[in-house]
Amino acid sequence: MSPLSPESPRNRAWSYAFGGVGVVAACVTPVVATGAWLLLTDGEIAADVASSGDLMPLALAIAETLGEALRDLLAYL
Repeated sequence: MSPLSPESPRNRAWSYAFGGVGVVAACVTPVVATGAWLLLTDGEIAADVASSGDLMPLALAIAETLGEALRDLLAYL
C-alpha cells in the first residue's frame, strides 16, 4: 500500500484532523459573530469591556443573546 493511497492511516488521520477543525469552526463562528455584533451595536457593553479590560460582560451578553435566540427558535417550532 502506497503512503499516498486513500486507505493509508496517514491520510485518514489528516481527514479526521480537518474534520475536527471544521466542526470546531462551525461551533465557534456563531459565537464570535455574536460577540462582534454586540460590541458594534451595544455601546454599554463595549464601554464596559474597554474600560475594565474584562470580557465577562461580553460573555454574559453573548450567552443571553444566544439563549434568547434558542428560546425564540423553540417557540417558533
